[in-house]
Amino acid sequence: MKKLGIIGGLGPMATAYFMRRIIEMTDAATDQENIEMVVYNTPSIPDRTGFILGKSKESPLPKIVELANQLERQNVDYIAVPCITAHFFHHDIAKSVFVPVSNGIQEAGEYLSRRGIKKVGIMATDGTAQTKLFDSVFKDFGIECIYPNPECQKLTMSIIYDDVKAGKPVDMEEFEVVKTQLLEKGAKVVILGCTELSIVKRDNNVGDNVLDIIDVLAQDCVKKCAILRPEYEELITANNGF
Repeated sequence: MKKLGIIGGLGPMATAYFMRRIIEMTDAATDQENIEMVVYNTPSIPDRTGFILGKSKESPLPKIVELANQLERQNVDYIAVPCITAHFFHHDIAKSVFVPVSNGIQEAGEYLSRRGIKKVGIMATDGTAQTKLFDSVFKDFGIECIYPNPECQKLTMSIIYDDVKAGKPVDMEEFEVVKTQLLEKGAKVVILGCTELSIVKRDNNVGDNVLDIIDVLAQDCVKKCAILRPEYEELITANNGF
């Protein structure tokens, strides 16, 4: 059994849900067959979107690298960062340690490519959207990324920051407005490309044709560290026809 290191707290609820998904996906009949995890829940890490967009001069990278180094000294076999905006720094994090670091965007691209999906909608932070994090990886798989219009992007950011991060209920009518717009623009699957949006899926019915990035990240970690339950091979909600 391999040991998983998690750099969490970005945000805290998403980290807790990420751990839950790992446990649910692991084919374990006893406590001892579950994955051992070393978790740093560090919400003091500076805001990723603020720094990426130049609204803050405080980089989150030094603290993330410090935690990656600590996890390496604790002999973890694999490291995950359940924050997609932080994947902006993935190259720098990965090169700072010898331990492999999971790349949820890369894994999502491979997952979609195997299913022949060529056009997806992205619900994510402004930092992820404006830096085209998904596009930079998905282009290698021939997958086109579609983003919400400015008004719907504002709704997405409000759901992430004003609702989930603030611990408030999500207005699902706003969520549906964004999702519907992406599907009408030709997306075959809508990706919840921020781990805060995974909390929306945890607590609400998000409907068909949705892929939760936290599920992709959790599936990757389970496959690397243990045995995946067969029912978690398919992650797209009600994905008949893909």
